[in-house]
Amino acid sequence: MDIIPTTLGARRDRVVWSDFSQNVGAVLARNLPEEVPQLVAGLLPDLLDDRGVLTEAHKANSLSGYKRNSVFLSPNDDFSILAVVWPPGIVSPIHNHQTWCTFGVFEGVIRETCYRVDQRAAHKSDTVVVDAVDLVAGNISHMTPDGGDIHSMHNPTEKNAVTIHVYGGNSDKLGANVRHIYQNSAADVA
Repeated sequence: MDIIPTTLGARRDRVVWSDFSQNVGAVLARNLPEEVPQLVAGLLPDLLDDRGVLTEAHKANSLSGYKRNSVFLSPNDDFSILAVVWPPGIVSPIHNHQTWCTFGVFEGVIRETCYRVDQRAAHKSDTVVVDAVDLVAGNISHMTPDGGDIHSMHNPTEKNAVTIHVYGGNSDKLGANVRHIYQNSAADVA
């Protein structure tokens, strides 16, 4: 009897990603842009529960910071799916996005800190903390690029964390999908 788990597993994973990608495409086609991030968030739970959906290549680490591993690029540039690996202690800059974003924690812990522009500050790049939450495997967050999407992400643990991100647009063309980098205001005591 021949057992070919690698081939069968790879075929199953392609079907899972194909189904998920088709569902994201359908959400984009049938809904207003401001509704898309929350609706895509509703598609992520089953994917995040599937321990076999990410390959070792998707979970490959970087020695110099967090690493974005491409999982799927929509052929018409409508959206991208990435697996992002967060080494222990890594913190992203405070930033917002050029396009909508939905992400879920696949493994580990990510502390998402949300900010708003500090209207009292001399520079419009200064921010204050609005909220911070530790997201664990299965937790999902989303945002639209409407001015309320300023955040940073931090792996506060001693183990790698992995997130699955779905971004509007083509991540190869957009790069990091960052519109602006912000500073934390000295007035912020949180």
